[in-house]
Amino acid sequence: MYSLFIDTHNELIKIILFKDGKILTDKEKMSNMQHSVYTMPMIEEILKENNIESSNLNEIIVVNGPGSFTGVRIGVTIAKTMAYLLNIPIKSIDTLKMQALLINKDKKIVIENEKNGKYLGIFDKNNNVIQKYKYMKNSEFEEFIKDNVIDEVKIDYEKLYEKLKDEQNINPHAVNPLYIKVIEVLK
Repeated sequence: MYSLFIDTHNELIKIILFKDGKILTDKEKMSNMQHSVYTMPMIEEILKENNIESSNLNEIIVVNGPGSFTGVRIGVTIAKTMAYLLNIPIKSIDTLKMQALLINKDKKIVIENEKNGKYLGIFDKNNNVIQKYKYMKNSEFEEFIKDNVIDEVKIDYEKLYEKLKDEQNINPHAVNPLYIKVIEVLK
């Protein structure tokens, strides 16, 4: 089974091709607001390197945020389009839950960095959100950190894949970016 993982939530584009839960190829590229230029070519390159046609993909996993407004939209749009056109399952996961899934504690506090602040998620031992996700400016976060311990996680993508096996596939039309921070133009 071939699975394609797409993550464009921040300046690092990450594309992984899995075969039966094991990483075949893992590509990363720093992109300074050029996600639309690099993401599809990276996917094509991974498939070509592994002599796989897109029609051989069995599922797509996409990170839906929070993060870069445009970056998230690009990754989600590519994933939705591919899943729909190939008629294959799609799974969506956010960056905070990705981290929580890999921590084995009763209460987990995870963050995702953003240039002016942090996205914050607090989970129970079963990875249920305890408190609604929120965005904190760096100054607010400095106050928060005085009374809380943040769990730092280096993502093990094969372990993450295992955890996602039980996640429900969703209709590609139902996959949407996760926005937490209200952008200035909408205020």
